[in-house]
Amino acid sequence: MRVRGILAAFVVALSVVLMAGLAQSGADLLRADRPAVTETKRTTAGAETWVTGPGTQVQLRAITFNMCGGNCNGGATDRLHLVQKEIAKFQPPAHLIMLQEVCYSQFQWFQSTYAGTYEFSFTPLLTNYPSCGLSDCSVNMDSDPNNDDRRCWVGQVLGARGALGAKEEISLGGENHQVDNSGKPLPLPRTFNALCHDVTLDGVPGKVKGCSTHLYAYYDAKGIGHRARTAQAARLASELDDDIDAGKVVVVGGDFNAVPQPDKVPVLDSFYRSTAAPGGGIGRFFEADTTDDRDPDGPEPPLWTQPVPDCVKSQEVETCRSGQSTVVDVSPTEARNSKIDYLFFSEAAGAATLSAAPYAMYFDDAARTSLTDDQDLAAKASNGDYLKLSDHTLYRGWSTVTVEP
Repeated sequence: MRVRGILAAFVVALSVVLMAGLAQSGADLLRADRPAVTETKRTTAGAETWVTGPGTQVQLRAITFNMCGGNCNGGATDRLHLVQKEIAKFQPPAHLIMLQEVCYSQFQWFQSTYAGTYEFSFTPLLTNYPSCGLSDCSVNMDSDPNNDDRRCWVGQVLGARGALGAKEEISLGGENHQVDNSGKPLPLPRTFNALCHDVTLDGVPGKVKGCSTHLYAYYDAKGIGHRARTAQAARLASELDDDIDAGKVVVVGGDFNAVPQPDKVPVLDSFYRSTAAPGGGIGRFFEADTTDDRDPDGPEPPLWTQPVPDCVKSQEVETCRSGQSTVVDVSPTEARNSKIDYLFFSEAAGAATLSAAPYAMYFDDAARTSLTDDQDLAAKASNGDYLKLSDHTLYRGWSTVTVEP
């Protein structure tokens, strides 16, 4: 086991509450052999801080969102101000922002827009992806990464309201034998890395680590995708053990492409604690949205995310493996209720105040200039599909951190 952390000089107790997330869409192309990008550093000008000291409490706040920046938005930046507006609604501001399916041009927009407030980091999932706006990405398919056109890159982003420290790209595996839903090999497979940084956050004393991740996306009949996701989640959770043992608060946000129930797939077993019902787990994390206790077979629309049998909290049961859907419905006739996006806080969190409310982002006008979370007010295309910013929801949450003397 490699040691990546230094024993922390503080003890924390966390409790989590929260609200909304975004997903993998058409990123079916691209290669996996490109280096990560180094980022510009923020200045301290305009930085917002909270006065803290021994025995005080601060809220550690996070957002995870699969932007669908390529397949849904073509790599364009003209609608990102709408994302910025939704991020700004989370007050006090989020300390950590985890984004997935972000085109490189969009990453640059976030860097520029939030310069002096947040530092942002990027790692590619695919490096020759024409859905980011450049139709010919063949230059990125040779053996020389130095001539890449980064306009063909799409990947994960991590932002910190403070300073990004040591960068770590945790290799999750799953690069071999990648297939689509029909079992056919992907022409341009992905590289799966979780993008992690130790961070120094405004107003949060002590050690924190943030990770943005995106797991294998497809659901073939032979279960190749399920096996890959299960192995990837286990690898990520295992690689973070050193950080947790070193006293860090670890926050993981991203698109896991798997529902929480263990009877469907065991992907999340490596994250959920043994006291999460039903089925428990072998993990060291609490998931922010775990308290949805509605009937999985009704009321309409039926939920995919409530465990069966119903999770009843008790002395042995801290949380439920459940939560609201994070996949945005496609059309009035094709409801897709499925939770596949997550915001995990390491075991220093308490279970008492875990909560969440995923926030769908529909356009309420055909020109796509403003948003609504109300499906009844959403504008629709000529084929009846909802006009949406992403096929995932925005997922916001926070944890109260107590700094002991």
